[in-house]
Amino acid sequence: MKLISGAILVLAAEQAYAHAQLVQFPNHESAAAVLVPGSLVLVVLGILMLIWGLLTEVRSSKVS
Repeated sequence: MKLISGAILVLAAEQAYAHAQLVQFPNHESAAAVLVPGSLVLVVLGILMLIWGLLTEVRSSKVS
């Protein structure tokens, strides 16, 4: 479940960053001010969840 959650967070980060780049001129700066830092937070959390999931899945498969 941690691997799936991490992958979803990474995908959400990509979508937030892409949306920040596609917003048109009048709202671009305010959207980028929110979406770019938000995407950075999501990608960090996603990578941490992926690493945590990989570490716990490898341990549990070796124990069984």
